[in-house]
Amino acid sequence: MSRIRIAFVKFGGMSAGGTEKFLQTIASHLSSSRFSVDYFYCDSAPYIGSDFKHPDISPERLEYMKLYPNVRLVKFKVEAKDVNTSAHIWKNTDFWDFFDENNYDIIQTGRAGHPEYPFTKIRKTPIVDSLHLFAGVDNQFNISRVMHLSQWSAGMWKRAGGDDGRVVLVSHPMDIPKKDYGDLRGSFGMERQFVFGLHQRADNRIFSPYPLSAYKNIENQNTVFLMLGGGEAYRKQARELGIKNIHFLPHTANPENIYKFLSTLDVYAHGRKDGEINSTAMAEALYFGLPIVSHYSVINNGHVESIGKAGLVVRSVPEYAKELKRLASDASYYDQQSKAAKKRFEEHYKLKSQIDKIEKIYEEVIKNPFPGKFYRAVSSLRLKYIFLYSFVRLYKKILRSW
Repeated sequence: MSRIRIAFVKFGGMSAGGTEKFLQTIASHLSSSRFSVDYFYCDSAPYIGSDFKHPDISPERLEYMKLYPNVRLVKFKVEAKDVNTSAHIWKNTDFWDFFDENNYDIIQTGRAGHPEYPFTKIRKTPIVDSLHLFAGVDNQFNISRVMHLSQWSAGMWKRAGGDDGRVVLVSHPMDIPKKDYGDLRGSFGMERQFVFGLHQRADNRIFSPYPLSAYKNIENQNTVFLMLGGGEAYRKQARELGIKNIHFLPHTANPENIYKFLSTLDVYAHGRKDGEINSTAMAEALYFGLPIVSHYSVINNGHVESIGKAGLVVRSVPEYAKELKRLASDASYYDQQSKAAKKRFEEHYKLKSQIDKIEKIYEEVIKNPFPGKFYRAVSSLRLKYIFLYSFVRLYKKILRSW
């Protein structure tokens, strides 16, 4: 039996972001006897129409991928990503010099949901998508399956017009080697203190005031807050609140450093303005038995489901502070929540079980690439008319303004 040929394609696909790590882990752990894998990635590039900068190639993640000779790494170039265009077209790319959809049985990617380049140009080969943000629905005919990382995400997508027949549920397959990573307690003289902490990329756009506001309410000489990464907004907030026991560590993509940080914590005090679909950082915290406290967001709330009974998601700072205080003061309750965190990891993020599930999805795609062909055809046609209708309305509006 010939191997299933899969191409992983992702702009900035060798960075250390959650979406990229999700794809990297899948690509590197698929059975080499059943799957042939090419992984297409590029450097980060400027966004036309936005000041957002996608994280660049992570040397640590590149070295990680090189450990798996069954994966062929293919680097292409993109001069810029034009987000003024509906499909976020790649400008001056040589992607097509390296990629031919006819060479593959399946194309795998991770994105936000809306029709996006270069997949708008891949029209025959089955595409397996995974959604890590919610920015629209793409029912293009050859999108075979859409991986959702939570029921919440799947529900939002279906209500917005997504095809229920394409939905498959998965979680992040987490590759965390079993070893002693040590901790940072001695480095900061906090051997006996109760440590709260958060790991986040350095981006003020996702800053949440909840964790530090809540911590300030319960801070005492026996507590410490440790932050790995995070935007400058957290440092400013800490100064304004007058928080005394807090340490900031620079962002890192080195897994050894991340796991050492997590081994230091007692509680993962999460906060993010736009919420989560399903967070890699949260999954890592669960592995280390850390209860998670978080808050609801007006945008994404997939993390409520991801945390489950391994923590608490609140709606206010006082509620957040109350839970932090209970975890720090009630040893029996803390032990219960820590055990629940480890159990949650085993049930939802264990590497082998998730890879097994994903391999079965790929095999089903080969057997039945386009289930519900009539509905797919109608959906694709309907989306084209919706786009055309929107374009005509915009065109008329521009004419009237002249």
